Amino acid sequence: MSEYKVIHRRQDLGLRISSLYRQEQLAIGILDLSTRKDLESTLKWYTENMSAHIYVMTTSERMEDGDIQDAFQDVNFIVFKNASTTGAYINAFADECYASFFLVVRTDAVLIAFDGEKLMAHMAEHNHPALITPVMISSSGDILPTLRAPFIKGRTVEPLSFVPTIEEDAEEDNLYPVMEIGLYDRALFQRLRGFDEQIAGEYFQSMDFGVRCFLFGYRIFTCRSLAVQFPERISIIEDRSLCDGVNRFYTKALSIRHIAGKNVVEKWKPFVDKDVLQDEVKKKQMILQKTDFPSLIDKWKVRDTGPDKNDQPAGNP
Repeated sequence: MSEYKVIHRRQDLGLRISSLYRQEQLAIGILDLSTRKDLESTLKWYTENMSAHIYVMTTSERMEDGDIQDAFQDVNFIVFKNASTTGAYINAFADECYASFFLVVRTDAVLIAFDGEKLMAHMAEHNHPALITPVMISSSGDILPTLRAPFIKGRTVEPLSFVPTIEEDAEEDNLYPVMEIGLYDRALFQRLRGFDEQIAGEYFQSMDFGVRCFLFGYRIFTCRSLAVQFPERISIIEDRSLCDGVNRFYTKALSIRHIAGKNVVEKWKPFVDKDVLQDEVKKKQMILQKTDFPSLIDKWKVRDTGPDKNDQPAGNP
Protein backbone atom coordinates (compact mmCIF):
# COMPACT_ATOMS: atom_id res chain seq x y z
CA MET A 1 0.00 0.00 0.00
CA SER A 2 1.18 3.50 -0.81
CA GLU A 3 2.00 5.91 2.00
CA TYR A 4 -0.26 8.96 2.32
CA LYS A 5 -1.74 11.37 4.84
CA VAL A 6 -5.08 13.17 4.90
CA ILE A 7 -5.44 16.89 5.53
CA HIS A 8 -9.06 17.34 6.51
CA ARG A 9 -11.10 20.35 5.50
CA ARG A 10 -11.76 23.12 8.00
CA GLN A 11 -14.82 22.43 10.12
CA ASP A 12 -15.76 22.82 13.76
CA LEU A 13 -15.39 19.87 16.12
CA GLY A 14 -19.11 19.38 16.60
CA LEU A 15 -19.67 19.07 12.85
CA ARG A 16 -16.79 16.61 12.52
CA ILE A 17 -18.17 14.39 15.31
CA SER A 18 -21.72 14.48 13.95
CA SER A 19 -20.46 13.57 10.46
CA LEU A 20 -19.13 10.29 11.86
CA TYR A 21 -22.71 9.16 12.50
CA ARG A 22 -24.13 9.82 9.04
CA GLN A 23 -23.07 8.80 5.57
CA GLU A 24 -22.93 11.36 2.80
CA GLN A 25 -24.53 10.38 -0.49
CA LEU A 26 -21.75 11.68 -2.73
CA ALA A 27 -18.08 12.61 -2.50
CA ILE A 28 -15.97 14.02 -5.31
CA GLY A 29 -12.36 12.97 -5.82
CA ILE A 30 -10.14 15.13 -8.01
CA LEU A 31 -7.00 13.54 -9.46
CA ASP A 32 -4.28 16.21 -9.49
CA LEU A 33 -2.55 15.14 -12.71
CA SER A 34 -1.72 18.39 -14.52
CA THR A 35 -0.66 21.94 -13.60
CA ARG A 36 -1.10 24.00 -10.45
CA LYS A 37 -3.22 26.42 -12.47
CA ASP A 38 -5.49 23.56 -13.54
CA LEU A 39 -5.83 22.43 -9.93
CA GLU A 40 -6.78 25.91 -8.73
CA SER A 41 -9.34 26.48 -11.49
CA THR A 42 -10.78 22.99 -10.96
CA LEU A 43 -11.14 23.49 -7.21
CA LYS A 44 -12.69 26.91 -7.72
CA TRP A 45 -15.34 25.46 -10.03
CA TYR A 46 -16.20 22.45 -7.84
CA THR A 47 -16.36 24.41 -4.59
CA GLU A 48 -18.68 26.95 -6.23
CA ASN A 49 -20.91 24.53 -8.12
CA MET A 50 -21.06 21.23 -6.20
CA SER A 51 -22.25 20.74 -2.62
CA ALA A 52 -20.54 17.38 -2.03
CA HIS A 53 -17.39 16.92 0.03
CA ILE A 54 -14.33 17.35 -2.17
CA TYR A 55 -11.06 15.43 -1.95
CA VAL A 56 -7.89 16.09 -3.92
CA MET A 57 -5.52 13.19 -4.55
CA THR A 58 -2.08 14.74 -4.84
CA THR A 59 1.57 14.47 -3.74
CA SER A 60 3.64 16.15 -1.04
CA GLU A 61 5.56 17.96 -3.77
CA ARG A 62 2.39 19.79 -4.80
CA MET A 63 1.65 20.81 -1.22
CA GLU A 64 5.10 22.41 -1.06
CA ASP A 65 4.14 24.77 -3.86
CA GLY A 66 2.57 27.25 -1.49
CA ASP A 67 -0.78 28.12 -0.01
CA ILE A 68 -3.13 25.82 -1.94
CA GLN A 69 -4.43 24.40 1.34
CA ASP A 70 -5.04 27.86 2.80
CA ALA A 71 -6.83 28.99 -0.36
CA PHE A 72 -9.24 26.02 -0.26
CA GLN A 73 -9.87 25.31 3.41
CA ASP A 74 -13.13 23.45 2.75
CA VAL A 75 -11.35 20.81 0.66
CA ASN A 76 -9.79 17.57 1.89
CA PHE A 77 -6.33 16.67 0.59
CA ILE A 78 -5.11 13.07 0.33
CA VAL A 79 -1.37 13.64 0.10
CA PHE A 80 0.90 10.84 -1.14
CA LYS A 81 4.55 10.90 -0.18
CA ASN A 82 5.49 9.86 -3.71
CA ALA A 83 3.65 9.70 -7.03
CA SER A 84 1.69 6.47 -7.35
CA THR A 85 -0.72 4.79 -9.75
CA THR A 86 -4.11 6.31 -10.44
CA GLY A 87 -5.72 3.23 -8.92
CA ALA A 88 -3.79 3.71 -5.67
CA TYR A 89 -5.07 7.28 -5.44
CA ILE A 90 -8.67 6.13 -5.95
CA ASN A 91 -8.35 3.26 -3.47
CA ALA A 92 -7.22 5.73 -0.82
CA PHE A 93 -10.06 8.10 -1.69
CA ALA A 94 -12.59 5.26 -1.37
CA ASP A 95 -11.19 4.39 2.06
CA GLU A 96 -11.36 7.98 3.31
CA CYS A 97 -14.52 9.54 1.86
CA TYR A 98 -17.27 7.59 3.74
CA ALA A 99 -19.87 8.35 1.04
CA SER A 100 -22.34 5.98 -0.59
CA PHE A 101 -21.09 6.98 -4.05
CA PHE A 102 -18.00 8.76 -5.26
CA LEU A 103 -17.21 10.62 -8.45
CA VAL A 104 -13.66 10.54 -9.82
CA VAL A 105 -12.57 13.42 -12.06
CA ARG A 106 -9.27 14.95 -13.19
CA THR A 107 -7.72 18.41 -13.22
CA ASP A 108 -7.24 18.28 -17.00
CA ALA A 109 -10.96 17.62 -17.62
CA VAL A 110 -14.05 19.79 -17.15
CA LEU A 111 -17.35 18.37 -15.89
CA ILE A 112 -19.93 19.47 -18.47
CA ALA A 113 -22.83 17.15 -17.52
CA PHE A 114 -23.86 15.76 -14.15
CA ASP A 115 -27.57 14.96 -13.94
CA GLY A 116 -27.58 13.97 -10.29
CA GLU A 117 -31.24 12.94 -10.26
CA LYS A 118 -30.85 10.50 -13.16
CA LEU A 119 -27.49 9.18 -12.02
CA MET A 120 -28.70 8.47 -8.50
CA ALA A 121 -31.82 6.83 -9.92
CA HIS A 122 -29.55 4.46 -11.85
CA MET A 123 -27.59 3.71 -8.68
CA ALA A 124 -30.80 3.08 -6.72
CA GLU A 125 -31.99 0.32 -9.08
CA HIS A 126 -31.93 -3.26 -7.80
CA ASN A 127 -29.34 -4.37 -10.36
CA HIS A 128 -27.48 -1.08 -10.35
CA PRO A 129 -24.09 -0.73 -12.04
CA ALA A 130 -20.83 -0.86 -10.17
CA LEU A 131 -19.76 2.21 -12.09
CA ILE A 132 -21.11 4.75 -14.58
CA THR A 133 -18.51 6.10 -16.99
CA PRO A 134 -18.82 9.48 -18.70
CA VAL A 135 -19.20 10.51 -22.29
CA MET A 136 -15.86 12.16 -23.08
CA ILE A 137 -15.58 15.19 -25.38
CA SER A 138 -12.43 16.45 -27.13
CA SER A 139 -11.25 20.07 -27.17
CA SER A 140 -12.80 20.38 -30.64
CA GLY A 141 -16.20 19.19 -29.40
CA ASP A 142 -16.09 15.66 -30.84
CA ILE A 143 -17.36 12.67 -28.85
CA LEU A 144 -14.37 10.43 -28.19
CA PRO A 145 -14.45 6.64 -28.77
CA THR A 146 -14.29 5.60 -25.11
CA LEU A 147 -16.70 2.65 -25.17
CA ARG A 148 -14.70 -0.55 -24.85
CA ALA A 149 -15.87 -4.01 -25.91
CA PRO A 150 -14.08 -7.27 -25.00
CA PHE A 151 -12.01 -8.88 -27.75
CA ILE A 152 -9.12 -11.36 -27.90
CA LYS A 153 -6.48 -11.23 -30.63
CA GLY A 154 -4.27 -14.29 -30.49
CA ARG A 155 -3.35 -14.67 -26.84
CA THR A 156 -3.79 -11.02 -25.86
CA VAL A 157 -6.84 -8.99 -24.89
CA GLU A 158 -7.36 -6.13 -27.37
CA PRO A 159 -10.61 -4.32 -26.54
CA LEU A 160 -12.46 -2.70 -29.44
CA SER A 161 -13.34 0.99 -29.20
CA PHE A 162 -16.61 2.66 -30.13
CA VAL A 163 -18.13 6.12 -29.98
CA PRO A 164 -21.04 6.35 -27.48
CA THR A 165 -24.47 7.09 -28.89
CA ILE A 166 -26.03 10.53 -28.45
CA GLU A 167 -29.43 9.06 -27.62
CA GLU A 168 -30.65 10.58 -24.37
CA ASP A 169 -31.68 7.44 -22.46
CA ALA A 170 -29.05 5.06 -23.84
CA GLU A 171 -27.09 2.90 -21.39
CA GLU A 172 -24.20 1.26 -23.22
CA ASP A 173 -22.01 -1.34 -21.55
CA ASN A 174 -18.36 -0.35 -21.16
CA LEU A 175 -15.71 -2.95 -20.35
CA TYR A 176 -13.68 -0.62 -18.12
CA PRO A 177 -13.42 3.05 -17.08
CA VAL A 178 -11.05 4.86 -19.43
CA MET A 179 -8.66 6.96 -17.27
CA GLU A 180 -10.59 5.46 -14.31
CA ILE A 181 -13.02 8.42 -14.41
CA GLY A 182 -16.61 7.80 -13.35
CA LEU A 183 -19.29 7.52 -10.68
CA TYR A 184 -18.64 4.53 -8.41
CA ASP A 185 -20.72 2.62 -5.88
CA ARG A 186 -18.33 2.77 -2.93
CA ALA A 187 -19.49 -0.36 -1.08
CA LEU A 188 -19.40 -2.44 -4.25
CA PHE A 189 -16.02 -0.99 -5.24
CA GLN A 190 -14.56 -2.13 -1.93
CA ARG A 191 -16.31 -5.49 -2.08
CA LEU A 192 -14.55 -6.02 -5.42
CA ARG A 193 -11.28 -4.97 -3.68
CA GLY A 194 -10.80 -1.85 -5.80
CA PHE A 195 -7.91 -1.38 -8.17
CA ASP A 196 -4.97 -3.77 -8.13
CA GLU A 197 -2.02 -1.61 -7.07
CA GLN A 198 0.45 -4.30 -8.10
CA ILE A 199 -0.42 -3.64 -11.74
CA ALA A 200 1.75 -0.69 -12.81
CA GLY A 201 0.00 0.52 -15.98
CA GLU A 202 -3.24 2.54 -15.83
CA TYR A 203 -4.70 0.72 -18.84
CA PHE A 204 -4.25 -2.80 -17.44
CA GLN A 205 -5.14 -1.63 -13.91
CA SER A 206 -8.40 -0.14 -15.15
CA MET A 207 -9.22 -3.10 -17.38
CA ASP A 208 -8.50 -5.52 -14.52
CA PHE A 209 -11.13 -3.81 -12.38
CA GLY A 210 -13.67 -3.56 -15.19
CA VAL A 211 -13.34 -7.19 -16.24
CA ARG A 212 -13.71 -8.32 -12.62
CA CYS A 213 -16.98 -6.36 -12.42
CA PHE A 214 -18.46 -8.17 -15.41
CA LEU A 215 -17.09 -11.60 -14.50
CA PHE A 216 -18.63 -11.27 -11.04
CA GLY A 217 -22.02 -10.26 -12.46
CA TYR A 218 -21.97 -6.43 -12.29
CA ARG A 219 -22.31 -3.88 -15.07
CA ILE A 220 -20.39 -0.80 -16.10
CA PHE A 221 -22.14 1.49 -18.54
CA THR A 222 -21.85 4.91 -20.16
CA CYS A 223 -24.71 7.38 -20.40
CA ARG A 224 -24.96 11.05 -21.37
CA SER A 225 -26.10 12.09 -17.87
CA LEU A 226 -22.38 12.21 -17.07
CA ALA A 227 -19.90 13.92 -19.40
CA VAL A 228 -16.47 15.53 -19.28
CA GLN A 229 -14.53 17.61 -21.77
CA PHE A 230 -10.77 17.88 -22.21
CA PRO A 231 -9.77 21.49 -23.02
CA GLU A 232 -6.32 20.45 -24.26
CA ARG A 233 -6.92 17.02 -25.84
CA ILE A 234 -8.17 16.21 -29.31
CA SER A 235 -7.92 12.46 -28.68
CA ILE A 236 -7.25 9.85 -26.02
CA ILE A 237 -4.50 7.36 -26.80
CA GLU A 238 -3.97 4.69 -24.18
CA ASP A 239 -0.60 3.16 -23.40
CA ARG A 240 -1.42 -0.52 -23.93
CA SER A 241 2.17 -1.72 -23.72
CA LEU A 242 2.94 -4.56 -21.30
CA CYS A 243 3.80 -3.45 -17.77
CA ASP A 244 4.77 -4.88 -14.39
CA GLY A 245 1.85 -6.90 -13.07
CA VAL A 246 0.26 -7.62 -16.45
CA ASN A 247 0.30 -11.35 -15.65
CA ARG A 248 -1.94 -10.58 -12.67
CA PHE A 249 -4.57 -9.18 -15.03
CA TYR A 250 -4.45 -12.10 -17.43
CA THR A 251 -4.48 -14.69 -14.65
CA LYS A 252 -7.61 -13.19 -13.07
CA ALA A 253 -9.36 -12.46 -16.36
CA LEU A 254 -8.69 -15.61 -18.36
CA SER A 255 -7.75 -18.51 -16.07
CA ILE A 256 -11.34 -19.60 -15.45
CA ARG A 257 -13.63 -21.16 -18.04
CA HIS A 258 -17.33 -21.53 -17.33
CA ILE A 259 -18.21 -25.01 -18.62
CA ALA A 260 -21.56 -26.75 -18.12
CA GLY A 261 -22.43 -24.39 -15.28
CA LYS A 262 -19.14 -24.95 -13.44
CA ASN A 263 -15.94 -22.95 -13.21
CA VAL A 264 -12.83 -24.77 -14.38
CA VAL A 265 -9.27 -23.47 -14.06
CA GLU A 266 -7.18 -23.40 -17.25
CA LYS A 267 -3.88 -21.52 -17.31
CA TRP A 268 -3.80 -18.75 -19.92
CA LYS A 269 -0.26 -19.10 -21.25
CA PRO A 270 2.11 -17.31 -21.56
CA PHE A 271 0.56 -14.86 -19.07
CA VAL A 272 0.46 -16.71 -15.74
CA ASP A 273 1.05 -15.41 -12.23
CA LYS A 274 1.36 -18.56 -10.12
CA ASP A 275 0.73 -16.79 -6.79
CA VAL A 276 -2.44 -15.11 -8.08
CA LEU A 277 -3.61 -18.37 -9.60
CA GLN A 278 -3.22 -20.21 -6.30
CA ASP A 279 -4.21 -17.55 -3.76
CA GLU A 280 -6.93 -15.61 -5.60
CA VAL A 281 -8.28 -17.56 -8.55
CA LYS A 282 -8.51 -21.03 -7.01
CA LYS A 283 -9.40 -19.99 -3.46
CA LYS A 284 -11.75 -17.02 -4.05
CA GLN A 285 -12.60 -16.32 -7.68
CA MET A 286 -13.69 -19.87 -8.46
CA ILE A 287 -16.58 -19.46 -6.02
CA LEU A 288 -17.68 -15.95 -7.01
CA GLN A 289 -17.24 -15.77 -10.78
CA LYS A 290 -20.53 -15.87 -12.77
CA THR A 291 -19.23 -16.09 -16.34
CA ASP A 292 -15.97 -16.14 -18.30
CA PHE A 293 -14.22 -13.79 -20.72
CA PRO A 294 -15.07 -15.70 -23.94
CA SER A 295 -18.74 -15.61 -22.92
CA LEU A 296 -18.50 -11.85 -22.44
CA ILE A 297 -17.29 -11.54 -26.02
CA ASP A 298 -20.07 -13.77 -27.35
CA LYS A 299 -22.86 -11.97 -25.47
CA TRP A 300 -21.59 -8.38 -25.73
CA LYS A 301 -24.06 -6.08 -27.47
CA VAL A 302 -22.24 -3.92 -30.01
CA ARG A 303 -23.92 -1.45 -32.35
CA ASP A 304 -23.39 -1.91 -36.08
CA THR A 305 -21.35 1.29 -36.42
CA GLY A 306 -18.08 -0.69 -36.15
CA PRO A 307 -15.03 0.05 -34.03
CA ASP A 308 -13.25 3.36 -34.27
CA LYS A 309 -10.32 2.86 -36.64
CA ASN A 310 -8.41 5.85 -35.32
CA ASP A 311 -8.21 4.62 -31.74
CA GLN A 312 -4.70 3.19 -31.60
CA PRO A 313 -3.84 0.54 -28.99
CA ALA A 314 -0.43 1.83 -28.01
CA GLY A 315 1.38 5.07 -27.30
CA ASN A 316 1.42 7.80 -24.69
CA PRO A 317 -1.40 10.28 -23.97
